[in-house]
Amino acid sequence: MSLFVFSTLILSVIFFIVFNAWWVSGASFNTHLSALMIAATTALSSLLLIAIYPIFRKHYTRHPKPSMDHSVTWANDVSSNLSTPAAVIDGYIVKFANKAFLMEIGMLSMQEQVVGMPLTNIIHPGDHQLLASLFAKTTATQDKKNHLRIRMLCLDGSILPTHVSISPIQEDSRSVVNLLQFSSSLSQKMVESSELENAIHEQLINHIEQIVFYLKVNQEIIYLNHSWESMLGYKVQECLNKTLLTFVHPEDKPLAEARITSLIQGKRNKTVVEFRLIARNGDSHWVELRAKNTTAYKGERSSIIGTLTDISQMKLTESTKRSHRHLLNALINNTPGMIYRCKNDKNWSFEFVSEGAVDITGYEPYEMIGNPNFSYAQIIHPEDRNIAWDHVQEKIRHQQKFQLLYRIYTRSGAVKWVLEQGKGVFSSAGELLALEGFITDVAQEDGSQSIQSLQKYFM
Repeated sequence: MSLFVFSTLILSVIFFIVFNAWWVSGASFNTHLSALMIAATTALSSLLLIAIYPIFRKHYTRHPKPSMDHSVTWANDVSSNLSTPAAVIDGYIVKFANKAFLMEIGMLSMQEQVVGMPLTNIIHPGDHQLLASLFAKTTATQDKKNHLRIRMLCLDGSILPTHVSISPIQEDSRSVVNLLQFSSSLSQKMVESSELENAIHEQLINHIEQIVFYLKVNQEIIYLNHSWESMLGYKVQECLNKTLLTFVHPEDKPLAEARITSLIQGKRNKTVVEFRLIARNGDSHWVELRAKNTTAYKGERSSIIGTLTDISQMKLTESTKRSHRHLLNALINNTPGMIYRCKNDKNWSFEFVSEGAVDITGYEPYEMIGNPNFSYAQIIHPEDRNIAWDHVQEKIRHQQKFQLLYRIYTRSGAVKWVLEQGKGVFSSAGELLALEGFITDVAQEDGSQSIQSLQKYFM
């Protein structure tokens, strides 16, 4: 009706404009009558449209067009985009279930069977009353979300404990369309377990003796564990966003900077280096840095992560050993005689010879060690060679020390009497490993007679 009146009004206006263009004072009576009728029709149509518009407006406001289908479609779109299990339900009837929902209950390829079936088919019978109370609470309070813990039935017959929540799709209390979401208790336990594992990992990292650090590409520190405070006395918070090189000993800074820079620039993917860190009280601590970058591509700039191990005690021990070794070498090399270690073979192949070998034999130690062209047995006088061998073999057979006096040819060809004392070195199983001993020359103050008497005594 309103459309008819509106159309009549428009046509009347058009005719009125057209006839007005034709109007002249000398027109016939019929023309004047037609124009008057058009004007009257236009006025009447306008009055009717004004009169009936409020009536139709009230009618459509009182009886709005149902929008349930639109709400369900919108809910389907929302739930399909959720990563968590969700379904649209009309009353207790499932209208839509997203992929995550179907996967949780083991019905991923059975969406057609799920859509249209009662929700209670996949709820444990013992929890139907809980589900009903949840729906009643949602309808009565119109809360945005109500939730409880119920058991769902999977296709294979297993029971899945879940936390279910129901949210109204429409604000209108007459709406029975809701969005149902759930998360399995197992998933919740996994999240809680993950949080527990993270707490354990954090506790472990903070209780290990090594310093764990993380550096950005600009070499600034963004993470330190509590061992940093224990070793250097600095608080972790006051050291963050500072470079690690700030705490490195000035003498070691070039080496440390070169290694860290090469890691950050991707020139190498890991490194091990030793340097000193300066503590708050001024003490220096030797540390071993073991670090690697966080990229898998060579040449790409990246942050680095690593550990710092306190090796101060090891460095002190090494220094002490070097000092003792230097003292021992000085003592051995200044002893008037030749200290040796050799194999028990026919050549008496030397493994170690002290500097005193030059005074005794005229040969340098390096000429006597590992030299296939040198044999100590060959510089022993031919008449004493077999006697010396037999005597040594007899003593080591009984694991006894040996002493013998014999003659050798020096490098210059001179004959020299020497006195040798030594013993065999045996393993825990009784296996002979080497011979160790000391050789010195015998001064002939009393002539050859004294030498002969000594020879009888020792051999």
